[in-house]
Amino acid sequence: MGDASPQNWDRTRSRLSPYLRSLWNIAPVLLQTPAVNAPPRTFLSPLGMHLPNLSAQPHGQDWYEAAAAHAAAHLVFSNHRFDVSGLSPITQALLGLFEDARIEYLAARELPGLRRLWLRFHETPDLPEPTFEGLMQRLAHALLDPSYKDPHPWVQKGVRLFFLDEAGEVLALRQPDELRHAASLLGNDIGQSRMQFNPRAYAVVPAYRDDNSFLWEANDKQPEAPMDVEAAYDDAAAFAPPPPQEMPIDDAATEAVVKRYREWDRLVPAYRPDWCAVNDRPAMRAGVKVDDAAEHADLLQRLHDAVRLDVPAPHRVRLKRQPDGDEFDLDALIEAVTDRRLGHAADPRIHQRLSTSRTAPSTLLLLDTSASTAKAADGGRSVLALTRLSALLCGMALERAGRRHAIHAFSSDGRHAVHYERVKHFDQAMDEASVGRLMGLQSRFSTRLGAALRHATLLLSAQPGPRRLVLITDGEPHDVDVHDPKYLIEDARQAVREGARRDVAMFCINLSRAAEKQARTIFGRPAVHTLSDLEALPVALTRAALRGR
Repeated sequence: MGDASPQNWDRTRSRLSPYLRSLWNIAPVLLQTPAVNAPPRTFLSPLGMHLPNLSAQPHGQDWYEAAAAHAAAHLVFSNHRFDVSGLSPITQALLGLFEDARIEYLAARELPGLRRLWLRFHETPDLPEPTFEGLMQRLAHALLDPSYKDPHPWVQKGVRLFFLDEAGEVLALRQPDELRHAASLLGNDIGQSRMQFNPRAYAVVPAYRDDNSFLWEANDKQPEAPMDVEAAYDDAAAFAPPPPQEMPIDDAATEAVVKRYREWDRLVPAYRPDWCAVNDRPAMRAGVKVDDAAEHADLLQRLHDAVRLDVPAPHRVRLKRQPDGDEFDLDALIEAVTDRRLGHAADPRIHQRLSTSRTAPSTLLLLDTSASTAKAADGGRSVLALTRLSALLCGMALERAGRRHAIHAFSSDGRHAVHYERVKHFDQAMDEASVGRLMGLQSRFSTRLGAALRHATLLLSAQPGPRRLVLITDGEPHDVDVHDPKYLIEDARQAVREGARRDVAMFCINLSRAAEKQARTIFGRPAVHTLSDLEALPVALTRAALRGR
């Protein structure tokens, strides 16, 4: 295995490609770094996953599997790029260590065999005087192996910050700010101890882990990379999801705002950075007054009667997956028992309870207004006309229930023109202006779903309380500049996953039997409800908005 010949590399690559696909169904391009001036680490770039010379690795194929699995775990679980401006080199190194440990925890929770693979390369240095690099190596070991108990108080503090329980089975550091804060706390302790640290000579340990250039936002203060891969290092962040942003669109905004989003290319596979332009603006108003909605008063009452059992008391929420409570959460309990029998670490949060202290859910109704919605539905009305009526009645029901909600719509005319229209934003009332904007929606253009979902997720994630997105669509994603029928489906699927990582639950009301398969691929079977009778849309939409199903 020490021969670095092209033939051996081809054999190694032919093993690693199906290996990574079997783990997470991803297939990054695998590249061998040239033997001359090769960096000592694996790294990720827009070109793919770069692995160092095989002859330099003492454990052969096992090392390659460990390195490739770790780098792939970043592609799957590292959904944030960190701004390191203002961070000391010590804190930045610790932030990388915590993110490495976090993604390995999540990966090993799904695939326990990875923990055994990675632990082969963890060693605990036994030095008379501890060094910062040595303590980091010991902390990395302790975070991956709950059975390893390190005697050093600094390592013990790092473990306490990382886990919620002493058994090391519940993750504490889930959000980027939490990781950054924990790294700052430990970094301050190292600074107080006067331990020396040379960031230019530092190499991430253990050696199978990549160099973490993937994690940082591009800036001019990063340590210089080797000259032959400098450009790849600078662009490596293009793989990563964009960081959470402050929402520049307020409820009273009247001007269009353009925001750019990445898009997933399933054939590379990688994200195309800043690929789609979403034009966010208030929808155009039609000449409709609130009083004109009075004709629907009887239907609204019948709608309220149909879903009244689905309406919980205002600001009273059932909290699931809690460490304690009044009764078991059956879904969480079943998952915990299953994990135990499979030998996995079970999540102890298996209870549920009612709470009146949390904010009511924030709900966003997202309406597909592509050209296909102009077709006639049952009863002679167009799909869009039925969608507008359903959104109106659902909005009134949500307002009556005291729910914080918004109604938005989208269509697209190529990647540079994804039209996103705000009918009613969260702090606006269902008043004459909102009703006018809703009734002014027109059927036009195409359905670039992924970009619309990413923008809706950004808007919704800025709202308090549990967040859910309810989509109405009548067909599969498509656009004028895309010819691969699976391209936009896979991109939308990635956007749904990104939303889940930001605590945005998505539910799709599908109006077309022909598009049901694609909808289930994107959202998952439990999160799709296909209507056989389109006249049932008002009740289905309101029920989904109130209950999330």
